[in-house]
Amino acid sequence: MKKITQFLCLVLAFSMIATVPAYAAGPAPRASDYFASYSSHIEVRSVSSFRVWYQVGAVKGMDELGVSEIYIQRSSDGVNWTTVKTYSSDDYTSMICENTGSHDGYVTYANASSGYYYRARVDYYAKLGNGYATYMDYTSSIHT
Repeated sequence: MKKITQFLCLVLAFSMIATVPAYAAGPAPRASDYFASYSSHIEVRSVSSFRVWYQVGAVKGMDELGVSEIYIQRSSDGVNWTTVKTYSSDDYTSMICENTGSHDGYVTYANASSGYYYRARVDYYAKLGNGYATYMDYTSSIHT
């Protein structure tokens, strides 16, 4: 009986020691210290026109938040993509908002050609103090 008690005490002591690093490490880090959510999609407007909508949310108020670039891409086969238009926040200042925790908007592409697939690559951007983060995402494709 004495050996069983010693064995159980040894197992219990080892268990307690093995769990200490988990407590010392603190909570698990978030996937992003900047982005809480982001999404984008294409809305067809006509045979030759569509909008790329975007929405981005931050974990807290940011100095700057939004989309730095949107690349309109075209493909004849849905596999190999070529950029045909770039929207930059340098030219379209409404793509990035200041002092906010969320931002949404859209750009309109009006030169779509029939018979092609189109998608958009959206580059999200958040800045707080001296730090910043970016994230790249693609919309689903449409066929014109």
